[in-house]
Amino acid sequence: MIAAERGEDPRPQMAADEPLRLATAHWKVLIVDDEPAIHGVTVMVLSGLRFRDRGLRFLSAHNSAQARAMLAAHDDIALILLDVVMESDDAGLQLVRYIRDELHNDLVRIILRTGQPGQAPERQVILEYDINDYKEKTELTAQKLSTAVVAALRGYLALVEVASLNRELEGKVAERTQELLQSNQRLQHSLDLLEQGEKAGRRVQFKMLPQASWRFGNVDFSHQLMPSEFMSGDFVDYFPIDDSRVGFYIADVSGHGVASAFVTVYLKRFLTTALDAHRHGGLSTISDPASLLSQLNAELLREKVGKHIAIFYAVLDLRNSELCYANAGAVPYPLLADSHGSRYLESKSTPVGLFEGSHYENEALILADQFRLLLCSDGVLEVLKDVGISARLEHLRQSLSLEVNTLDTLRAQLGIDTPMSLPDDLTLMMVQREHTP
Repeated sequence: MIAAERGEDPRPQMAADEPLRLATAHWKVLIVDDEPAIHGVTVMVLSGLRFRDRGLRFLSAHNSAQARAMLAAHDDIALILLDVVMESDDAGLQLVRYIRDELHNDLVRIILRTGQPGQAPERQVILEYDINDYKEKTELTAQKLSTAVVAALRGYLALVEVASLNRELEGKVAERTQELLQSNQRLQHSLDLLEQGEKAGRRVQFKMLPQASWRFGNVDFSHQLMPSEFMSGDFVDYFPIDDSRVGFYIADVSGHGVASAFVTVYLKRFLTTALDAHRHGGLSTISDPASLLSQLNAELLREKVGKHIAIFYAVLDLRNSELCYANAGAVPYPLLADSHGSRYLESKSTPVGLFEGSHYENEALILADQFRLLLCSDGVLEVLKDVGISARLEHLRQSLSLEVNTLDTLRAQLGIDTPMSLPDDLTLMMVQREHTP
């Protein structure tokens, strides 16, 4: 029984959050329970709670059929407080299956509440059902209920924001590229169909990529991205910071497919925001790789995205040919070839979004007049036939030299064929210079 009488303040103190731009003025909370008293006590305990300056709007259902009707009528329910035993011993669990497997609703947060824990053991339920919390009614105090609701709403908000990042970013990209202006109508149509299939999502993601070949000063950039599924968790970009400096990076989001591809949209927006701040004279870490990675690490953890990113970010200054870079768990290490041969730029660290307090350091070197710099995602090691990771890394090192001046040539040497089925996303980027004028 919810113990609102025990003297706890049911409204936990929360720090101010960023304003949320959603259509509704309240968080919708659906209470599903066959005991009318539970509905009344729940509403009483939570009625004064506010999260991000928005209160709660309560919806009630007393059985699974009513809950299904509510879900059909309201597609923006943020949280369900769900009883396990109602018209049947497992009615609540069957409703969870319906929400996740038939409605394919992965956004709504679900907290199971049960007065009969023996009917649905917590360990088994947590492992077998896609729920976010499990509470026994006899132990669920007003304070614990309020805390659980706030945590669930924060998780719901993170998922909604990640899912909407692609639309926000596409607006910025459309403003900056003539190509998107020319195909805006077709692209907008694809965005409208984004949630109906991965095909539209792939087109959006690949539109965010830079030109396949691009020159900045006397340095040439090129890349090739080959997803193992329809969408990729790998990403690359290169862009001018000012008249003499260029930034570039390669990133590999944990996992692959649609979920990881959404995080690449988040990453692109993060870098675009930092670049915009620099260009408008504001505070920015765009030219300081280690600080930028530290900021990205903090933001991913704060937003609880649920993914981590292995990323190598570098800034090349053409005035003195200095390369300043920092690595956040990207492997294999970048490979540099010049007149002295080829070598890895070793820099050990942890991916961003994995641990609080991760530390990143800048490394610097002066590039030769003629050089090749190869960046690869770890998918390249999956396609090499050598036995053992050391042999594969040595094979890759020996494949890069000053004579290898295109990614197609490199792929031929590595035996990577475009139509081949890939076990993991595979991305290659080459930065090169033939000589200094």
